[in-house]
Amino acid sequence: MHLGQGYEVVGQWFYLHFVENPGMAFGLTIGEGSIGKLLLSSFRLVAVAGIGYYLFTLIKKKVRPLLIICVALIFAGALGNILDSVFYGKIFSASDQWQQNVAEAFPKEGGYNKLLHGQVVDMFYFPVVSINVPANFIFWGGEEVVFFRPVFNIADASISIGVFLLILFQKRLFGNPIPRLSKRRVLATNIFFGILTFILALFLLLTYFAIFAESRPLPPTQLWLAAVLSAALGVSMFDMLRRWPIFEPPVLQDLNEETQLPKENTELD
Repeated sequence: MHLGQGYEVVGQWFYLHFVENPGMAFGLTIGEGSIGKLLLSSFRLVAVAGIGYYLFTLIKKKVRPLLIICVALIFAGALGNILDSVFYGKIFSASDQWQQNVAEAFPKEGGYNKLLHGQVVDMFYFPVVSINVPANFIFWGGEEVVFFRPVFNIADASISIGVFLLILFQKRLFGNPIPRLSKRRVLATNIFFGILTFILALFLLLTYFAIFAESRPLPPTQLWLAAVLSAALGVSMFDMLRRWPIFEPPVLQDLNEETQLPKENTELD
């Protein structure tokens, strides 16, 4: 695809759209020009190193698996964007939406920029809802408001999901001692992660099918196939969590064993 090119995946609400982001999420930047880009890439490298070290310490401490998963999602997403920012300027030639030329990998004349000066590639566009705001409205009067307007990539989604799960389950992840959940709350949590797995699998399968499809939007057969496979993965996640309902770190297990009274002292005469 050339820069600016896009096509429908499903209806009018899911597009693959090739754009390049010179900054952070939603186009935010640090400073201007080459120096600003260098500062942003350096900041990303330091942040990824810090998150990676924190993840390493969590794994060594054998903390709750969900906490490791959340931090790993954030780490993987940050690392994915770093690869674009650090290396893509050297690996690829420039693509222009006016000339509609496709970027070339490892061109003889070199890439479009130096190391640490690459652009982050975004491609997912979900204009699910489009509203024409009345002219007399206080905000965005007379404009068309689209949700969700920003174009993002898999790395952005990984970071967002990791942060969302940390906020949603913060009391269970960082609480001390570990709360004992009722069967009802355990079931609700298992259903939540089953649905989340279904949505993520459907999103990735539709993207995969769209990249290699001969015609777009995707035909109903491929849509149904993606839905069935995603549902199977969601049910599998739910069943796995149902079979493994409670997790106790080794430290807590040892503590329970040390504080447990001998059986003969707990029995009544």
